[in-house]
Amino acid sequence: MFRKIPPPILISLLLILVTACGNPANIVKLTSADQDGQVEVKSGGEVVINLDGNPSTGYTWEAKDLDATLFEQVGDATFVSSNPGLVGSGGTLSLTFKALKKGNATLTLVYHRPWEIGIDPIDTFEVMVTVK
Repeated sequence: MFRKIPPPILISLLLILVTACGNPANIVKLTSADQDGQVEVKSGGEVVINLDGNPSTGYTWEAKDLDATLFEQVGDATFVSSNPGLVGSGGTLSLTFKALKKGNATLTLVYHRPWEIGIDPIDTFEVMVTVK
């Protein structure tokens, strides 16, 4: 009833399928080099922002005035140490935001100690995002 598909044809079909799908995850990765820049992401895609930080000091990156109609933070910030063998070393904090619908908004992150009220953050990251 079913015929076996020869391996060369099967591989060709798989390559066509993968190429046609493009980047289904639609993930835009940003760093401090993208400060004050502009990026585009498709609705349903994600913006991942990787910034230097050191949570052992009490400081962390957090979204400020997030437009919840356009973006949803996916999980908490994650930290990867630049020197895992050294307790208290700095590294990279990553925050992920899912694009919910079409529109434009600025994603603003602040580097601060969340419990310190009325104190300005020691750093800020902003990027204009267009969701298509």
